[in-house]
Amino acid sequence: MLVFVYGTLMKGRWNHNFLLNEKFIGQGRVLNYGLYNVSSFPGVIRKDGAKVLGELYDVSEKTLEKLDILEGEGSMYLRRAVMVETEQSQVEAYIYVWNRKVKDEDFIEFNNLPWRPNNKRGDGFNERSVSCNF
Repeated sequence: MLVFVYGTLMKGRWNHNFLLNEKFIGQGRVLNYGLYNVSSFPGVIRKDGAKVLGELYDVSEKTLEKLDILEGEGSMYLRRAVMVETEQSQVEAYIYVWNRKVKDEDFIEFNNLPWRPNNKRGDGFNERSVSCNF
């Protein structure tokens, strides 16, 4: 199963250990979703015209179950199928969508992605841990 991650599960972030034994497919982006700082971690919601940069993984059923628990699937986040653009193609993958309210001022523009802790809107953050060539 493919899973698109955009925050604490990405390489170098504190929850990446959940994906250490899973297959990294590559970088990708999801259209018509926007990324927000919702606490010390991010969340995405539907947002026309926005896009989210992240990483794509092929995970086992067991890992997906662990991710559901981590993400509070069904309460804090909802696992949904979306189309992910990669450099080679478009694929369907799961994404965890924030299931609570967001504040407009917590939206993070695409040019400030990938997400990092304390990444605030308009803070001039431009360092990249991944690159996106599409």
